[in-house]
Amino acid sequence: MLLVSSSLALATLLGSLPTHVQSATVSSTVAQTFLGVGGSGAWWPHDLFNFPDSVRQNLSSLLFSQSGLGLSSYRYNLGGGGVQVSNPVRAPQTPYVSAGVYNFSADPQGTFFLQQASNFGVPGITMFINSAPAPLTSNKASCAGQFVNGSGPAFAQYMVDVASHWRSVGINISYISPMNEPDNSFGPIPCGQEGMLVQPNQRAEVVSSLWNELNSRGLATAIGILADETSSTSVAPTEYGAWLPEVVNMVAHIVHHAYDFPSDANYLAFVNAAHAASGGKSTWMSEICCSLGTPSGTGRGYTQGFDPTINNALMWAGLVFQSFVIGGEAHYDFWTLVSNGLGCDPTRSATCPTTANSQGWNDGMIYYDPNYATNGNHALYVVKHFWAYKHFGNFVKPGTQRHPVSGSDASEFTLVVSNSTTYSVIAMNPNSTASTLSLTFPETVCGTTAFRTSATEDFSTIAAAKASGSSWSLPLNAVSLSSYIFKRGAC
Repeated sequence: MLLVSSSLALATLLGSLPTHVQSATVSSTVAQTFLGVGGSGAWWPHDLFNFPDSVRQNLSSLLFSQSGLGLSSYRYNLGGGGVQVSNPVRAPQTPYVSAGVYNFSADPQGTFFLQQASNFGVPGITMFINSAPAPLTSNKASCAGQFVNGSGPAFAQYMVDVASHWRSVGINISYISPMNEPDNSFGPIPCGQEGMLVQPNQRAEVVSSLWNELNSRGLATAIGILADETSSTSVAPTEYGAWLPEVVNMVAHIVHHAYDFPSDANYLAFVNAAHAASGGKSTWMSEICCSLGTPSGTGRGYTQGFDPTINNALMWAGLVFQSFVIGGEAHYDFWTLVSNGLGCDPTRSATCPTTANSQGWNDGMIYYDPNYATNGNHALYVVKHFWAYKHFGNFVKPGTQRHPVSGSDASEFTLVVSNSTTYSVIAMNPNSTASTLSLTFPETVCGTTAFRTSATEDFSTIAAAKASGSSWSLPLNAVSLSSYIFKRGAC
């Protein structure tokens, strides 16, 4: 969906003026090796499963194929049964019947899109849990309760039984996150979503029980444990001492959310604290959503409001740059990929999906009509965030590596990624005037293709970078995100 704003005319006018040239150099060293780019399959599968199969297949392609987002990570929400959760969309069924007894036909909605991710070859699938099954929680509900001391082995058996089942039918569950946002039970009852409080001094039992169960079945090297997904970067480090030293060798990656929307300095401070507490384990950003703000990043914060324009899309892209460039992180997941939070009625207004409003939420890349069941509207609304995230999903693949960019004009909004055959330069210009990035590589390269997302372009093909002496010129239009691809070797 396209939006022509008043800033477009200004950007077009300014585009004819001389542009500022930024000079920078790509290092030959490697800063980090990437593990994936993805997002969550939480909640929206409940509704989208009811859509016509042609729409479901189209959605799966938009998310998982290289012609779409090209995601290399998918977070499957293993439901807790939704006991005492008032919103059925946020109350996924659980396969748990009793200890060791399961109904794997439960939650056909969530497992359908889990299967789709597997069918498209998504290499990294995480199974994450908001709550243990109700019989295992302190209040026998799927929210507003707490993990029960001593229940770790039973909880672990459940998680590994489910993961093993899906692996046995060809779905490669490669990570388990046993406590998504353990700092919140999401009460009181009736709750808006599932949640289970796990106090910091209880988290070691959760992790060690899960690791022991995996190890006993020969799966400890096949399925990694992610922990602990605390909701903010300011809180998580203060709690590491209560659980992490006991289980540090059992945790694959330190995983966090960032709902405090930290500054660059605070983000780096968090990453350094996590590295110090874990002996250098890599950190993952696994959930964030719901902010307004400008393309340059000012005004970020958890806020209601729907803004499908390039302005908010670039603000979100800036969060990815913050994780990869400032934090040096290896993995990024967005919440929640698909949303019904339009905040307006697309059947009454053609501009609903392209116009900002204060009633919706910036929590999706693709939107659908929340009233689909009564009005029969099964359209999918692709917003600018989708096209911005596609730059990362298409080019930041597992095994690719980041090369730092240096020089007085180097920007955190420039990400250089390489594999054995190419360099991909993802560069954002959040400003209202165009510029040119003059980039020098550590080896001979050849500009081949390029793509741009702006107010009027959706990952559109543009002219490849041009050689300029020993450097390469990469035009960066005002308020845009561009990817320039280079072949390693001579033209």
